[in-house]
Amino acid sequence: MFETRARDDGGYVPTKFFNERGQSILLPREAARRIAEEKGKARQAEKKELEDKGRRGTGDVEAVGDGEGAPLQSDALTGPMRQIFDLVAFSGVIEMRGKSDRERREQLQGWEKLMRRHRGRRAVRQFPQRLDSLRERFPNFVRVVDAIEALVAVSSDLEHGLVVEPLLMVGAPGVGKTLFVEALAEAVGVNMASIPLGAAQGGFQVVGTSTHWSNSSPGQVWKLLASGDFANGVLLLDEIDKMSGDSRYSTESSLLDLLDPRTAKRFEDQAVDIAFDASALWKLATANELGALSKPIKSRFEIVEIKPPTASELAEIYRRQWLAHCEGHPSAPELSRAVLEKMASERISPREASRRLRFTLGAAIRDGLGRVDALFEIAGGSKKGARIGFVTE
Repeated sequence: MFETRARDDGGYVPTKFFNERGQSILLPREAARRIAEEKGKARQAEKKELEDKGRRGTGDVEAVGDGEGAPLQSDALTGPMRQIFDLVAFSGVIEMRGKSDRERREQLQGWEKLMRRHRGRRAVRQFPQRLDSLRERFPNFVRVVDAIEALVAVSSDLEHGLVVEPLLMVGAPGVGKTLFVEALAEAVGVNMASIPLGAAQGGFQVVGTSTHWSNSSPGQVWKLLASGDFANGVLLLDEIDKMSGDSRYSTESSLLDLLDPRTAKRFEDQAVDIAFDASALWKLATANELGALSKPIKSRFEIVEIKPPTASELAEIYRRQWLAHCEGHPSAPELSRAVLEKMASERISPREASRRLRFTLGAAIRDGLGRVDALFEIAGGSKKGARIGFVTE
């Protein structure tokens, strides 16, 4: 990592960190020695770990926990591991940027603590080869489910067991795109983060803000991997067709790096100032239309058109939402078919429907009803002082 030849430089040695002019950055000799020792210890620990695996016959599977070398906390956190963060490189960042600024150093050390979990590695979650529950809950997303299942099937026979492709779901507002992504992350049991690209500072949410700013903060990509347990979590790029065109935020250029598998392996966040591996994340984007997207962005995605569900499909979506809300309530009432058909005829969005059905269930349980024949609403809309009750058929 470091060159150790003697040099009359006032106690500094060159490193393999470089500035914008391509010049080797110098570190105090003592700091360089400590970092080199840390790297040597990490190598020894890795070697011992591999030897232990060989004796146990555990192959590529290892247990992961909440801290460095921590014991297994949950059966869900087992599986092959993928190195995400270069902890030695970040130790160098702390030495360089925090040596004269205690507050900055404490901030960087806090970020390091998150990255250091599982020795900078994250588990690769094996997705189910069949996602029938999603297929049933979201009948108008069958093509998206097919695409995900195809990638999972391709991955199953590979040694590293992971093939992902960015997917862009295009459809009118209210068809359930965001709801589907949330349901996917829940169904496969991985962490999820969302980046609202319609926000003015969407670029900063992708790559963070520079440490030269007093309120610098890492972006959502880093946070998903640092705070989560999985290398292949779900990243929602919401409303990508509305992302800012302001060059100051570099939203598009940041996304191009994130969406290309090669550059995603060395993705950089401005706040932490090191590269990390974001290539295994499932990147799912939403858009209402394609017209505003550039050709480079569109070329990075497999584009799937999401058509509005039919009336019968909507009724089935509502029925499943009702059953999901009823779980855990042994005295939950029955929801009449007439209510489902009325909701479908009004084409209530799945997100709004879920909220209104939750109120409907609560009011029905409160009133001891065995059957619900009307949807719970706020009479007269959201006007102040409006009476809350059931809307009659």
